[in-house]
Amino acid sequence: MESSDSASEKVALSEIDTALKRLIKVWAAVKKSRKEWDFKTSTQTLEVLTEELGKLSDRWLEQQTVIREALQADQDFVSSNDYPTELENALKAVGIPVRGEFPNYEFPPFKLTFSREQGVVRLSMGRRSQQIKAFAPEQLAPWVEGQYRRVIDSKFDALRFCRELLSTYEMLNRLMLQKEEVVWGQSVPLKDIYRLLTLKQSTKQDYPEPLFTYDLARLKEQTEIRYDRYQFALEPSRNQSSSFLLVNSQGQESRVSTLAIHLVEEG
Repeated sequence: MESSDSASEKVALSEIDTALKRLIKVWAAVKKSRKEWDFKTSTQTLEVLTEELGKLSDRWLEQQTVIREALQADQDFVSSNDYPTELENALKAVGIPVRGEFPNYEFPPFKLTFSREQGVVRLSMGRRSQQIKAFAPEQLAPWVEGQYRRVIDSKFDALRFCRELLSTYEMLNRLMLQKEEVVWGQSVPLKDIYRLLTLKQSTKQDYPEPLFTYDLARLKEQTEIRYDRYQFALEPSRNQSSSFLLVNSQGQESRVSTLAIHLVEEG
């Protein structure tokens, strides 16, 4: 369905545009003549302004009805079963790998939620959330694409991410085993790693869990995860509560719950 700018609504909008342009022009003339004490022109333009306002008033009731009918048609369409299909097609057309069903969609690291009752659409990543009031697919899809591209097109610094994982792994490894030295190859829960990485509340807001999960997915797509003398292994799990669901660039899913880092002997 196209936006409900029906022929009658387009005519009504065009008439209002024309009338308002005339009013603005006449009103400017009224103010100019008053400033100049041009009494004759002031009298003439005030008469014209009164006439134009009368014409607009006479037509407004009919034009308002046409616009409200078009508005109701759009609202009815958003409430129909056809709206999700058009919406999903619009999102896919701009490259959004949308998953789920209306009103809740996901495309890591984002969630897209629709609230017809509140009249808003929310795009969230963890606790970070933005909202828009535009439900028209042709307006909504480009906005979503802009937010999505800003994240997925950002350069992924795998070396920096591995350094952070390594330092956090070493600390948790010693704490868990109560040893002074790191026991390489020991599995450490990724949930604990994320908690330590985002110990400060401000850090957690800047680096929400869905973005951490997205970075893990990007890291896992590498054939071999190596950093310096260390080999990283993201270990699988079927336990939903203790694991992260990773979705790679091909849309394939995998669950990981722990990280094991092995010290690779050179030579």
